[in-house]
Amino acid sequence: MKLSPVQERALALAGLSQACYLVTGIARTGMVSEDSMAGSLESLFIMNPDETLDVYRDGNGVRTGLRLITEILGDLRLNDHGDTLRYVMAVINLTKRLSQQPDLMRAIGAGISGIQEHRNLQALSVTSEETIDRLSDLYEETAGNVEPRIRVYGLQKHLQNRTNTCRIRALLLAAVRAAVLWRQVGGHGRQWLLSRGKLVRGAESLSELLI
Repeated sequence: MKLSPVQERALALAGLSQACYLVTGIARTGMVSEDSMAGSLESLFIMNPDETLDVYRDGNGVRTGLRLITEILGDLRLNDHGDTLRYVMAVINLTKRLSQQPDLMRAIGAGISGIQEHRNLQALSVTSEETIDRLSDLYEETAGNVEPRIRVYGLQKHLQNRTNTCRIRALLLAAVRAAVLWRQVGGHGRQWLLSRGKLVRGAESLSELLI
């Protein structure tokens, strides 16, 4: 299905918001929705989609993100999602810096391809511990080294748990993927705030298409 430019940007923003929202949840509670996490992480392995919708399972992979657009930009529940919004802006800024380092972007692409090959050989799910560990390492070795680094805030008992830190890094990589898509479909800077009405309508129209 061919999306309008606004729907494409809404989809990319949903992907970005969802990944950052999941990071917030893990840092605060140590918990995460496996289905939402799978929807975010699967996008990393859709390298050459025929349609923008293909990146997120025809939109089903970002149901949480589409809801967040309505809550944050439509209902203006900014205080409820302060950390998520901060991570969204940090990832957008990080992606802008990454775009100026093509060697690093190629390293990320090559790393994801390598992880995909390993997944295929071992028949690993996208949320398997091994897949998440490899994605975490890739983030740490590439985007995670770009200054200023993204700082994640939460409870220390959750942030000191290795499983949680690996999930957070893997999701930040998925957030970068979404921010790259955001730029590819014409999104930029604070457009997500300045064009919030159009983006909310785009998100609502996408939600209506979901099975």
